[in-house]
Amino acid sequence: YELPFILVALVPVISAHSIRLGDIINVQAEGVFAGSISGILALIVAILCVQAKLALVPFDIPEAETEIVEGPLVEYSGPGLAIFKLMKNMLLFVLPFFLIILFFGGLRFDGLNILWTVLEYVGIVAIITVIRNTNPRVRIDQAVRFFWGPMTILAVIAVVLALKGL
Repeated sequence: YELPFILVALVPVISAHSIRLGDIINVQAEGVFAGSISGILALIVAILCVQAKLALVPFDIPEAETEIVEGPLVEYSGPGLAIFKLMKNMLLFVLPFFLIILFFGGLRFDGLNILWTVLEYVGIVAIITVIRNTNPRVRIDQAVRFFWGPMTILAVIAVVLALKGL
């Protein structure tokens, strides 16, 4: 999932002509990247890549909690296990904010914008949860083929469209 995720992170960078998050957010004051064709494609790929990064179903191959007793975490207990679980939950908290910054114009905490930011966050977490709860687990070869095939192609298309200004 790393290659398509890097490619979709390039879409806002290309559209803003800057790699700085502050510049990307300032450019989005005129219109969010998720409103363009390249932004929509990139957002779809990014959400699926976040799903894999979080190792949630259907991409929970490393853990497979229901089949191999917590996967590699079976050897951990106490503080070690707590750190691994906390890290995964922190990623679930931080990654949707990263997508909001890249595609929806950043976090705004003034007036009604705070409500809009909360709704964006809840919406992304809800989409991640729906994907998790409605799909079966895929095998490692299926996941690799999925991310190196259609997701990378969609990400490249999004980058090309961003280069053309769409």
